[in-house]
Amino acid sequence: MQKTDPAYFDYAATCPPWPEALDEFVRISGEYFGNPSSGHFIGTKAKTKLLELRKRFYDLLKFLDGHLLLCASASEANTTIIEGHLSKFEKAHLLIAEDVHDSIWYAVKNHSKSIKVLGLQNDGSINSSALVKALDHGISLVCLSHTCHETGVIHPVQELANVCHRLKVRTLIDGVQAIGHLQVDLSEIPCTYYSFSGHKFGTPKGVGGVLIRDHDFEPRIQGGKQQWNLRAATEDLAGLAALCKALEKSQTEWEAESQRLTELRNLLITNLTKNRKISVNSPTNGMPGLLSLSVKGISGHELAAALSLAGYAVSTGAACQSNLIEPSRILLAMGKSREEAIGSLRISLGRANTHESVQGLIHAFLEIIN
Repeated sequence: MQKTDPAYFDYAATCPPWPEALDEFVRISGEYFGNPSSGHFIGTKAKTKLLELRKRFYDLLKFLDGHLLLCASASEANTTIIEGHLSKFEKAHLLIAEDVHDSIWYAVKNHSKSIKVLGLQNDGSINSSALVKALDHGISLVCLSHTCHETGVIHPVQELANVCHRLKVRTLIDGVQAIGHLQVDLSEIPCTYYSFSGHKFGTPKGVGGVLIRDHDFEPRIQGGKQQWNLRAATEDLAGLAALCKALEKSQTEWEAESQRLTELRNLLITNLTKNRKISVNSPTNGMPGLLSLSVKGISGHELAAALSLAGYAVSTGAACQSNLIEPSRILLAMGKSREEAIGSLRISLGRANTHESVQGLIHAFLEIIN
């Protein structure tokens, strides 16, 4: 099996699957190929395995009071909850944090009359008192991220979800960048919905879902009675097996890997910020392996392209459509200048990155800027 290139620094976009997760995906695909909805013994065998794997996934996240709704991605999961909520409740109003992923943010444009935006502090955090104030205006669903996919800010989701729970408001938390990278304990986070995507922590692509504590939303995919009539499609049994295996691997290695990634991240900050053109957008207590930078006078897209030519894969924080470069909406929401928001770059570290490959990235980064 080909090893991941140590010059790959875009783990927040996707990470290589764990070999053990791939092996489990193949094994379950062969041994339990039956449709769990079929009444014969082959289908019953698959159904029994499905129930076993669901229980295993719940236990890994300490999720004790709800169901797992398997989807093809977190984007589908988020859309399912948002559109399903708006369809179910005629007078629904949503409160959406400014740093959510586009799979939630789309609703700000598509359903503008039903949406209110929850602003960020200058450090990218969410103020719980501002949340309480915003909830006085008929909000029926709050949409938050556990961690910001661009800056790595870790939000106090337990506190924020408790606020919503106390006021009887549903909460959707996007946990895409958290599961597999933080020790997530859902018994302590009273959110209504928690979405995730497996390829962010080591499964094959196409495996995701949302953990739900109520069924009060209209299904988006119709045609069958699978998954409590909430998503018509044959359940991805092999994908669920890969989810469990990848999450087990990630949790086992979490403590040592978090410390290692923090050290590599600090190495980047120490060396890159010697250049006065470079500023840091991420907090010191954010995600261990995620770093957002801005470079004065250079667009993030130009820098990412130059680094790619030099053999290093990084991501940009700004959005690009055709020849039009738009500044990062998240950095603008944090009070950053347009120049800083256009010059932003995201470096996200992972399993294959080493001290040597980080030193190489630092050298290439500074050489390109100079």
